[in-house]
This record gives sequence, structure tokens and C-alpha cells, in this order.
Amino acid sequence: MKKWMDNNRVMYAVMLVIVALILAVLVGFNLYLDRQASGEEGGKAEDVSYVYHVAMISGDASDVFWESMYREAVLAGAEAQEPMYPENFGADLSEPYTAEELMRMAVAAKVDGIVVEADMTEEMTSLIGEASRANIPVITLMEDAPESDRVSYVGANSYTLGEMYGEEVLEAAPQGRASAAVLLPVNEEEVSPGYIYSGITEAIAGTSRDIEVFTVRTGEDREFVSEETVRSLLLDEERRPDVLVCLSATDTISAYQCVRDYNLVGQVEIIGYYSSPEILEGIRNGVIKSTVVVDAREAGRLCMEAMEEYMAQRYTNEYFPVTVELIDGSNVDAFESGE
Repeated sequence: MKKWMDNNRVMYAVMLVIVALILAVLVGFNLYLDRQASGEEGGKAEDVSYVYHVAMISGDASDVFWESMYREAVLAGAEAQEPMYPENFGADLSEPYTAEELMRMAVAAKVDGIVVEADMTEEMTSLIGEASRANIPVITLMEDAPESDRVSYVGANSYTLGEMYGEEVLEAAPQGRASAAVLLPVNEEEVSPGYIYSGITEAIAGTSRDIEVFTVRTGEDREFVSEETVRSLLLDEERRPDVLVCLSATDTISAYQCVRDYNLVGQVEIIGYYSSPEILEGIRNGVIKSTVVVDAREAGRLCMEAMEEYMAQRYTNEYFPVTVELIDGSNVDAFESGE
């Protein structure tokens, strides 16, 4: 009996070792495939021996702006003196996770650095502090958390962006009493609408125009939520705004599709964000009045340059500005042709 039990213990131990080996092989193979895929996307990123693993975190990894930014980050990371592998963290997971949840995973995974589209929630500030205490430098990208322990911010000046949007609202809104809805790609727990919203409201407040500005939170998770939120807003005749201000590419595309599909062209003006083919098509068709374009490729490259500088010197500039441009019917063709 004792011999039989001893044999069982040995068998269980061997099985556990085999399972552990299989898991190790699968994880290693997964990482290999992931890096190979990044190399194929980036061209010059192939056959690179990476020194640092950087987690790039977004609330919506499928957003076209984020995808363009990430592709450029892969190239820039491969070109660094000590090459960095930027992982589109969480993009291949079967379930969607918030930026905060992905931050926790990245810290637990002991990555070498984190680039995150942050927000001004206490939770995000706390998580950046947690990463800092674990000696993981955090760079905020496009959305800043100025009160946190982040080492640098890469993006446009949010208040200046707000003023640019505000000027467009003044031009788009009809004379007399009007309303403008600012679509915020954030969840309910984020209490502040941010500096962009402040810039919009102050630009309008500095005039004698009677324009009511209100916010609508579209969530930061997926396209379906954005489309449903925009559709509900536009089909509610009492709440329907004269102007829709979109602060993400996802919301811009949702607004474009809804205004077109529900025959609201001319009744609701759209001021968008980013320059995907669909958004530029909307401008040419007269459905989208204008769009604010932040150079996604420049942003992706700058965040890797900032991380490279910090890894080498344990110091980097606190702010890396990204180029911003306003595209409308007068310059959309020139923009698309690269003139």
C-alpha cells in the first residue's frame, strides 16, 4: 500500500513538472510570436535583440489613433541604442480591461517601463506611484496625470487644444441660442472633464454668444458603447445638440456614421479628432466640419525617445510637445496628399 502511494506521489510530481514545462513553452512561444508580429509590422523591427520591455497601455487599444501611434513606437523602439520592445499591452486578451487594470498587470509583470494614456483619477495617480516605487518609469501619453509620479508627458497642450475646439464651436454653432455636446471618452468614475473642456468653455465664455456646453461620457472601452451613446443623444430631440465635439477618433467615427445614417446632415455639426480615411471622407462629404489632428506617428516616436533617454540617464524632459493641425474642407486634399 505504501509503495503504491509513493508511486502515485512520484506520478503526480512528474505530471506537475510536465504541465509547468508546457506552460513555460507556451508563454515563451507566445512572446516570440508577439515580437515577430511586431517585427513584421515595423519592417526594421525584425531580428532585433531587445533590452527593455515597455508596456503601452490604452483604454481602447483598437482605436485607429492608438494603432497608428503604436506602429511608430515599435519602429522607434527597435532603433534605440538599447532596443526597446513596446507591447500593445492587453490587446490580445480575450476580455476588455480598463487602463487601470492593465496598469496593475504591467506592474505585476515587472516590465521595464510603462507608456499610458492616463487620466486624472485618483486611482490612476496612485497606480503610477505604485509603478514608480517598483522602479518602473511611467510616461503619460496624450492624456496627462500632472499630480502623479510620471517621469514625462508626451502630447499636445490640452488647454490649447480646448481653445482650438472652442473657436470651431463658435464658427459652427447657429446664431442665437445654441448648444454643443462635448463627447468625453472616459468612464463615469473619472470626475473631471479635463483641461480640453475648460479651454472650450472659456473660449466661448469670452464672447457674447449664447451657447450651452455640456458633456456626454462615451466610455473608454469599445466602439459599440460609443455608437450607442451617440445614437441615443442624437435621436433625443430635446437633448440633440447643434454641435458635437469629439475628443477621440472612435467618437468621431460614431458621430459621422450616426449623423449620416439618421439624415441629420446640416442639423448637427461635427468637430472631430484625428485623420483616419473615414474621418477625412466625412470632411470631403460635408458631414464633418473639421477635425483636430494630433500627429500620432510623432507621438509614438517621442514616447520611445523619452523612455530611451530616461533608461540611459534616469532623467528626461518633463514635456514633449506633439504637433497639432486643424483640417477642414479648405485643406483636406492638401493634407491627404502630404503637401
